This record gives sequence, structure tokens and C-alpha cells, in this order.
Amino acid sequence: MALHRRSFLKLAGIAGTGSAFGVFAPAIVRAATAIKLTLPWLPLGTYSFTFAAKKLGYWEKRGLDVTIDRGFGSTKVCVPVDQGQYDFGLLDMAVQAGCVGRGLDLVAIAGIWPRSPIGIFSLKELNITEPKQLEGQSIGFDVGGGEFQLWPAFVKATGIDAGKVNIVTMDAPGLMRAAADKQLKVIGNFFGSIAPTFWANRIAINAMFYEDYGVKMCSVVAACKRATIEKKPEICKAFVDGLMEGLKFAYLNPEKAIDLHVESLKEFQGGAPATREVLFYGQEVGTSLGFVPAFKEHGLGTIDPQLAEVTRQSVETYMGIKNIPPANELYTNQFVGAVKLTPAEWTDVEQRVKKELPSMRG
Repeated sequence: MALHRRSFLKLAGIAGTGSAFGVFAPAIVRAATAIKLTLPWLPLGTYSFTFAAKKLGYWEKRGLDVTIDRGFGSTKVCVPVDQGQYDFGLLDMAVQAGCVGRGLDLVAIAGIWPRSPIGIFSLKELNITEPKQLEGQSIGFDVGGGEFQLWPAFVKATGIDAGKVNIVTMDAPGLMRAAADKQLKVIGNFFGSIAPTFWANRIAINAMFYEDYGVKMCSVVAACKRATIEKKPEICKAFVDGLMEGLKFAYLNPEKAIDLHVESLKEFQGGAPATREVLFYGQEVGTSLGFVPAFKEHGLGTIDPQLAEVTRQSVETYMGIKNIPPANELYTNQFVGAVKLTPAEWTDVEQRVKKELPSMRG
């Protein structure tokens, strides 16, 4: 099936709006508690599980009416959630830890991507396979993204001369268009966000994940204010359970989850088949990031204490933020554990998606 650039770039066009991506569920008799959730980025296929949770009524049956908004990068999730503009936000845990170190009071209440897909991605034709080869190159970033905030960590871990790298900053749609047009040949981003751009245009890339070079960390988590946990634990529990049901549905029913995603957003309706393929590809990449022992043994959303500590140490060591509280104050597992995959389901899904994320060094 032929893929067309313009069909994928409809995704980028969404970034020009500030409107809520609310999904309308059937009317219910009793009034539901209105909840606002912000994604960390555009509503790409990596976040189809949130739209599945909404459309299938997983939050509604728990008394929540959740509105889903797009995000502008993990860094720009911290303040709106801390200030109460959003009840919950999805963001990179390392960015969350950095924000907490700077005085915000956010707590992760569920893990989404225990594996980190942050990295530097370059056109294969450049043959960039080692960090030192980035010297002399121009790298495109969205300044609100976790990959940009953690760029100093990657620089410090690899020993490259940042002064020899030209940083080009763009907003989300500009970055995606520049990648599709090959105006920028090196991009810093989340693999699940930027890889579909290259994939849709049949552009081969090389990947260097921060994690491969010692900057290990938990990636996307769901977070809220500490006061929300203390004053509204029942809301947190209902939100997390619904979110994890949506995540499980997307794991087990990827095609149906994308159908629900497309139905939820008018921007994707009536588009070319290529748009749906790109969403599906992103969803499978996101799914591949969740296959870790903590999810398998203790339930979806479980945050591994050791990984939380490593994340904290990485932020302190590489970003120089010294006021980060102990790791056990950055997260809680009190709301997770109710949603699990059976051993057979786990094996089936793991085999299906393990090819989607390039192998990491360890």
C-alpha cells in the first residue's frame, strides 16, 4: 500500500490547535466527576490506550468523565498539573523528577513505559552510529520534550563536545515536517513519536538511545499533585484502573484500539489508509515499551523501585539537579496492580511487538 506524506502530516496539523480532544461517551444518569488529562505530546498511536479507555467506558463506569488534551512536551506538562489546570498528566519520569527538584510537587501514580525510547535518530545515509559522530551535525529538538531536557545528560554520559553540535529548535509540527522532508537529518525525540514519520515515508534511520549510553530511566508515567493523592485517593484509583484497562485493551486488541482512536478524533476520520497504518505502528512501539518484569509480575502500571531510583540518580548526576527527594517520594504503587495479563496473553503480545523497538545494548 502506498504511503503519502500529506496523510501522515495531518498529525502535525493537529499541533496547531489548542482545543481539547474530548471523546463523547453515551449519556449516563448520574453526574460523573469531571477529570482533565493531558498527554505529553500529540495524540499519536502511542497514546491510543487513553482513547480506548474513554470510548469503552472504563472511566465512565467508575464515575469519571475524562477529557483528553494533547500535550506540548513533558516539561510543559509539569506546571499545568502542579497548578491544577489538569488533574492528571502523562510525562517522562525523568522530567517529572527534575521538576520536583525545582520545587513542584508531583507524584507518579502509574507507569506506562518502563523502558525509555528517548534517543537521537538520524538518516541511515549519514552512517551515524556513535555519539562522537554527532559533532558537526545539526540536531532538531522540540524544547518542551524530555529528549531535549535530557540532552545534557546524554552529552555528559558520552563525552561529546556539545559546542560542536548545532541545536535547531522547532515546535512539534515543524519538527515532523522537517523530518519528513529531510530538511533535518538528525532528530532528538521519542522513538514512538518520530519513527512513524520516517516509517511512513520509507526513510531508513539509525537510532542511538540515551539508555544505551548509561542514561537509564523510567519513561512515561501518569502523575498528579500530591494533594490529589491525599485528598482524593478514590479518584486516583478510579483513574488508574480505567487507564490500565485501556492499556490492556490496546495490548490485546491493537486493531480495535486504533479504530477507537480514529473514531475519537475527527482529524483522523476520512483520512488515507496510511494515516491508520502510522497510528498502528506507533501503538505497537508504545506497547513494546511495557514488557518488563514489574508489569508481568505485579500488574500493569507498577513502577519498579530500583528503576525509580536509577531514574532519580540519572537526573541528579547528568542534569545537576540536587534537590530531588528520595525516589520513594517520587512515585506510589498504591493504585496499581488490579489489571494484569494472563501468562498466555503476555507471551502472545510480547512475541507480536518485540520487533518494533530496535534492540538496546542492555
